[in-house]
Amino acid sequence: MRSLPCARNRRSRHCSEQSMTSSFFLRYCISFRDVAKSATAIKQAIEWRRENVDVLSRIDDLQAEVKKIIPTGMLPWRTNQGQPIQVAIPFAVDVSTWATKSEEWHHEAGISNREVAYRICDQLTRETGRLVKLVMIQDLTGLSLQFAMQNSQLVKNQGKLSKLSEFLFPQLIATVVVTHPPSFIATLYKGFSPLLSERLIKKVKMAENVDKLCKYAALPNDRVPTFLGGTYEWDAEWVPLRVKAKDNGGASSNGPPVPHGAPALGTTKSGGSVGSPSQSRLAFSFNPFGSSK
Repeated sequence: MRSLPCARNRRSRHCSEQSMTSSFFLRYCISFRDVAKSATAIKQAIEWRRENVDVLSRIDDLQAEVKKIIPTGMLPWRTNQGQPIQVAIPFAVDVSTWATKSEEWHHEAGISNREVAYRICDQLTRETGRLVKLVMIQDLTGLSLQFAMQNSQLVKNQGKLSKLSEFLFPQLIATVVVTHPPSFIATLYKGFSPLLSERLIKKVKMAENVDKLCKYAALPNDRVPTFLGGTYEWDAEWVPLRVKAKDNGGASSNGPPVPHGAPALGTTKSGGSVGSPSQSRLAFSFNPFGSSK
């Protein structure tokens, strides 16, 4: 897909010719289905990027910090439809550190995470010629009602990010799959739904078992990590030991299974790499419902 010049902004590489591709405009056209509305959203995005060059320039540092606080990583392959998959286990460790982070930190972390994911999906889109979106798997193991009530501002921040993402990262999320949802999640979700994008709400899927996870994430069971109920023993460094040791009935595996048609994450059709090392270590701040439409 041919690159198009960015409107009047040469101050930052984050709003450059490389970022303004035809796939960039395609995402807006699909999201807003109206030329005038698409143009308005694009103008908002360009202006926002001009005004937030500092945040965009610190994405790698923010990603490295988030990675140490919230267990998050990318599966080493894509869905059956070729979409990259991100897994987060935000409550599998002591949450006291990230719970005490400022609202500004969570906001910037959320923006940086979306920006990195957007770059990955955009590059895969240009490489394959197909619109590529992200599948998110959020494991809520360990989430308590007490924590949710005491830290409601974090969920409200995700609502703000959701609204921002509508014009900044259109067509980024394919599906948000929530696994191991606690019994009170439906009530919590209903209470915060008014803060979130209506289109995003429709993309959230509650997977009470591994069969539903496989269906919603478009993955075979042997590509689902054992801590999510599948049979793949994922030995990624970011996965906490207590999670790796959790027995969900999955069979043993001697490494990644043979791909089922889709290329491994990090490679393109021509065999080249996708994204920088920081992109392959993508981390999202806790946001089961706070991403773009």
